[in-house]
Amino acid sequence: MVVDRKNTKRVVIYINDSQKNNLQTFLHSIGFHYYTIQSKLEGSWEYGIRHLNNHVWPGSEAVFHLIVSGSKVDLLLKKLKSFRLGLPDNVIMAVLVCPLDDFIYNMMSVDIEPDDSTEKVHWLKDDE
Repeated sequence: MVVDRKNTKRVVIYINDSQKNNLQTFLHSIGFHYYTIQSKLEGSWEYGIRHLNNHVWPGSEAVFHLIVSGSKVDLLLKKLKSFRLGLPDNVIMAVLVCPLDDFIYNMMSVDIEPDDSTEKVHWLKDDE
């Protein structure tokens, strides 16, 4: 797969867990096969709308993580809108689109010089 590392977006789709299989089927139907799913997540959408997977607030969420070419994001959003229109009104679905600085699809084939030193690094502090 050829990926433009510097022109990709991260798309995160939040949806009721009950619709996880429907969304998977939809993504495959439009030729999208590159995603990761987290399911059985608990969350609060707004005051009075919670899915905490208990008897008071039943239900849970699924989150799909997708990487999309920057030029295809609008098309994907249009297709997701069509998918959403076919779901019951009470289904919660939200989409987050985030820029990516870089996307490395395969660490073995990327042109990055390996560093196997064991020196400690403060990963949150810039060097001075």
